[in-house]
Amino acid sequence: MAGLKFAQPPDILETLLGFCVGIAVWDERSGCGGLAHALLPDRQGKVASPGKFIDTAILELKNRLLEQGASPYSLRAKVAGGAVMFGKSTESIGTKNCEAALRHLQQQKIRVVAEHLGGDMGRVIRFSLKDWSVEVEMARKVITVI
Repeated sequence: MAGLKFAQPPDILETLLGFCVGIAVWDERSGCGGLAHALLPDRQGKVASPGKFIDTAILELKNRLLEQGASPYSLRAKVAGGAVMFGKSTESIGTKNCEAALRHLQQQKIRVVAEHLGGDMGRVIRFSLKDWSVEVEMARKVITVI
């Protein structure tokens, strides 16, 4: 479920998302990248796995990639997920996750180059460290590459 994964080219990182958000972050020059599968927007003082909450997941992604030689100025991100799984509401956890992911990426000065957010169904995402693409497979087998 929630967590962080790191890899090098040509690996592919994959996760299944509902209202959770998948955040792919990479640095092309160093060749390193990571994928967060974050369950909730903010840790709000709770101590838990850094991948569980969007705020701590993005910070951990950034710090681990910098440790692997990434430049803080060349980090890029693609974000997917955040479906409204149970009814339609602006107060849904999926909507809050989308907002939190974009806000925290901006705060960490990580440029978002593509997003595939919201909707009303789950999706599988596959982050290719070979070409930095993120394949999004919707629950009804609709595939989009961002």
